[in-house]
Amino acid sequence: MSFPLLKQTFKSNFAVWGLVTLVMNVILAQLIAMKQTQALVAPMYYGMLVSTMVALLVVITGNKLLAGQVDQGSMAYILTAPIRRTTVAITQLVYMVGSLVVTYGAMVAVSLVTNNIADAGFKTQTLINLNFGAFMVALAFAGIMFAASGIFNLSKYAFGTGGLLIILFILLAIVGSFADYGVAGLEHVQHLTIVSLFDYKNIVSAGSKWLPKLAALGGIAAATFGIGTTAFAKKDLPL
Repeated sequence: MSFPLLKQTFKSNFAVWGLVTLVMNVILAQLIAMKQTQALVAPMYYGMLVSTMVALLVVITGNKLLAGQVDQGSMAYILTAPIRRTTVAITQLVYMVGSLVVTYGAMVAVSLVTNNIADAGFKTQTLINLNFGAFMVALAFAGIMFAASGIFNLSKYAFGTGGLLIILFILLAIVGSFADYGVAGLEHVQHLTIVSLFDYKNIVSAGSKWLPKLAALGGIAAATFGIGTTAFAKKDLPL
């Protein structure tokens, strides 16, 4: 791993990461704190909003990590230093995963503190599990975007594949969610998106069926991060 590159990546992405993280935590705190909206925490926030907001962060950041730098020519400068491509890819991977860990770690802290102050009545383990499940969705999204960024040299192609796939998953999740409100014929749509692998309903009901589903999300993340790293290390670069 290259610490100078990690520092550079952190600085160039801090504004977007900080803004999205702040908004996600403010909305979460407000929903938990207000008695009128506490019932919406699981279905609206964890079931829809959090995946949508983090998708924006992942698409913007993931596109910039590899493909964006190749497209803009800055990757040529990075590789003039004695640094291997695999090291570059792993450094960017560490940033992507690390930034998400901090974001969702903050959400755990905010949700627990707000729940305690507002006496909202959520169980501590339930909130932890909800945040962990949401993190796994974000990790799978990040892997998909990282793979696209590692495979393609142009940002438009990375966005047109990984970015559009993530957007498609979000749209399918939104459409499928109407089945929970009595709209017939949309139940099958829920199974067309990886967001459905985050079974927040089972978590809220203290079940255990959500764990294997999160393992599937972890498998997607591991595979796509591996694909992105390998593709970037082996492909021809226009340097």
